Amino acid sequence: MEQYDQQGIDALVNTGRPIPGQSLTANPEERRPFEQAPEFVKFKDALDYTAAELLLEENYMPMMEAIGDGVTIVDIATQMGYVGFREGKWNPDLMMMLIEPFMYLLMALAEKAGIEYRIDDEDDIDEDDTAFEQKTKNIANSIKEDVQKTGDIPQGALPTEVLEKIEALEMSSSLLAKEPQEMSEPQPQSLLQRGTE
Repeated sequence: MEQYDQQGIDALVNTGRPIPGQSLTANPEERRPFEQAPEFVKFKDALDYTAAELLLEENYMPMMEAIGDGVTIVDIATQMGYVGFREGKWNPDLMMMLIEPFMYLLMALAEKAGIEYRIDDEDDIDEDDTAFEQKTKNIANSIKEDVQKTGDIPQGALPTEVLEKIEALEMSSSLLAKEPQEMSEPQPQSLLQRGTE
């Protein structure tokens, strides 16, 4: 009988990776959202839902602040697609179809708010990139070429209803201005300093 090294077994168990067949041990009555039928199966319905969600102030403001802080359009669009998949909104195929319109949607919102944006990190495609990363970089490169040619979002990249909603969005001059922090007394840096003052 072969003896196994207990430290090696413990290292394999504690890596945090899923155990092969682990999904088969889950209760079939308590399925995760992405293991069920997706909420959206039509491209237009999913895009309209996402546009409506992005135009809500509680979603719009943090998104524009992130873009203003330098987060790339590719990163936000991919995150939106993945979160929608994880929440059971769409399947992986529809998620891949939505990445490009998500990028155009974010670009249109940033332009409306007067925020300068970055499409991607300018990285080239590496051999080590996953197929998903390669696909998103290809989409970003295609979008950059389109925008450089026309200087604007190409006609037909987004449905006219979505563009009308963006145009109707009211922008005030202070909508995206960061609120000034109130000046307060500097707090002691150390617990020992508190007693000396």
